[in-house]
Amino acid sequence: MFACALSALVVPGSASAGRWVAGDLHVHTTYSHDSYGGPTDDNTGPEDVFTLGHTVTDDFAIARTRGLDFMAISDHNDVRSQSDPGFGTSGVLGLPAYENSLNGHAQMLGATHVFDNGDKSTAAILGLENALHAESGLLQANHPDDPRWGYGYDVPVDTVEVWNLPWYYQPPLPSASNNTWALHYWEGWLDRGAHVAATGGSDSHWISTTAAQGPGQPTTWVYVRKLSVRGVLDGLRAGHTSVSAQPPAYGGPRVFLEAGRRYKSIPGDTVKRRARFRVRVRNAPGSYVRIVTGGGREAFPPKLVTGARYTAHFRLGRAAGSWVRAEVYGEDAQAGREQACTTIFGHDEAPVGTYCTNRVAMQALSSAIFLR
Repeated sequence: MFACALSALVVPGSASAGRWVAGDLHVHTTYSHDSYGGPTDDNTGPEDVFTLGHTVTDDFAIARTRGLDFMAISDHNDVRSQSDPGFGTSGVLGLPAYENSLNGHAQMLGATHVFDNGDKSTAAILGLENALHAESGLLQANHPDDPRWGYGYDVPVDTVEVWNLPWYYQPPLPSASNNTWALHYWEGWLDRGAHVAATGGSDSHWISTTAAQGPGQPTTWVYVRKLSVRGVLDGLRAGHTSVSAQPPAYGGPRVFLEAGRRYKSIPGDTVKRRARFRVRVRNAPGSYVRIVTGGGREAFPPKLVTGARYTAHFRLGRAAGSWVRAEVYGEDAQAGREQACTTIFGHDEAPVGTYCTNRVAMQALSSAIFLR
């Protein structure tokens, strides 16, 4: 049963214990080797002037204008941003982190120094993760399709960056990062019983791409008891997350998945299979909301979002598996694109995991609520 109704959006039933805050978990500055910082840059030369990037101060100022509450500067194997005078300025919380070049890219959330990667083998990275956890940090698989996360499901991760860059950036151009693949990789963790959160990050590098791919595009929302480094890390660890295409100041669509008595349970929580659920969508009239369960199956056919404030109530059947999540997307002629590509390339040659087959107009998605 899927009953729909329009209603005023209210905060989650558990809001007395905390609140949703908005941030970006993947932003680069001129400390990164692929972001030019002018004549004094120590790791990028003037021949790469087209990669002119933002300073730490500039990134936090941009984050403020876009309504973000926190931001992780994740320069490549570099934590100098954390001692930069601009870190955590403009009223935006600075989250310590760096992007670690392994067999694939890892986000070292909460890291205040660069760790030893050893020989980058599975055993070495398991040791690395233990050391990071000992310092209350989290290991995230960044854009796990590009470069491909080489540890598969052998190295447990705390979070997966399922949304890197704007979703409509598709392989082969302007991005080789396949968010649809990353989403399915994350679902693989859920199907294995792991309680892993979904996140997003703009991967912002350059001034020239700030308008479409700057801080908050996409935005990761985290439910926290307190807006602090520990509070954000605890929220991520608990799986209390959702992702939206645009930052708060841009009024982007949002999705809230809730369950249980008085709908106090949110993504990351575990509820009884027979629990009542509701999904609330804000700022996405004319879009569709889709409920996905174990194995990537649709619980019901997608439903049209009929207003700026939309609520739908539902229950799940026994075939739901061990988790449920929600996503909101715009009509993007997916079936027509697949048919056109088949016509052009033939059934055996049609590109998979590109504009031919992937969803393009993703607007918001939630992490999973788990079922028992």
